[in-house]
Amino acid sequence: MSIKKKIFIVRFLGAFKSSVVTFTKILPYIKKKDSLKFFFKIIFSQLFVSLNPVDNTEKDSLFSNYSFNYTDWFGDNINVWKKYLSNISNFDYLEIGTFEGRSAVYIGQFKNCNKISCIDTFEGSDEHKEIDFNRVYDNCKKNLNKIKKPVELLKSDSDSFFLNNKKKFNVIYIDGSHFYEDVKKDFDNSIKCLEKNGILICDDFLWFEYKNKKDNPLVAILESFYKYKDNLNIIFINYQIIFKKKS
Repeated sequence: MSIKKKIFIVRFLGAFKSSVVTFTKILPYIKKKDSLKFFFKIIFSQLFVSLNPVDNTEKDSLFSNYSFNYTDWFGDNINVWKKYLSNISNFDYLEIGTFEGRSAVYIGQFKNCNKISCIDTFEGSDEHKEIDFNRVYDNCKKNLNKIKKPVELLKSDSDSFFLNNKKKFNVIYIDGSHFYEDVKKDFDNSIKCLEKNGILICDDFLWFEYKNKKDNPLVAILESFYKYKDNLNIIFINYQIIFKKKS
């Protein structure tokens, strides 16, 4: 057996094992009739991640000219985003929760992205106790100013933004508050201003830091999915979950 085949088998088995763990976590919150659909989507998604690992050299190169002081929580997603966003027609991008701006910087390198809108309170949450958000805000402004296309940065909560928003977006990234109610509100508001065939990406789908499992993002995201199920397709499930709005 060739080395390539051995590597494929090892990665496939690893992805399958990881898929079973993920499926077990979400099983209590999905309808029984949807279980096989979810399971196969998880396998497909985790196999893609396993067979397309992010090159650390590429990741370092992408972000080397920017100001970052904190952990890179985004970089491992770049190949997934490249797969689902590269072939979209020219798009306007909205993200809720920008932090130091890594995801926005990455999106700024897409030729098919017209405009970037970022919302963040820069106040953090209960899991951000050791972070200096004045520095985060300064870094974010510096990084976004280097993007060679129209960018707006709003220091605001997402509720206030959506209350006054009249724009539509083709790609929306939710990575703000992890609280159940906040995630549901961000999902509801995002769906309303997401264009047909638009992409909605929810981060921290498998984030389970709250003791009461029902307080975590996964429950809010799945409940929201079922609310809008007739108008959404799930196209990727891993630590992030990605939806496509039907035409």
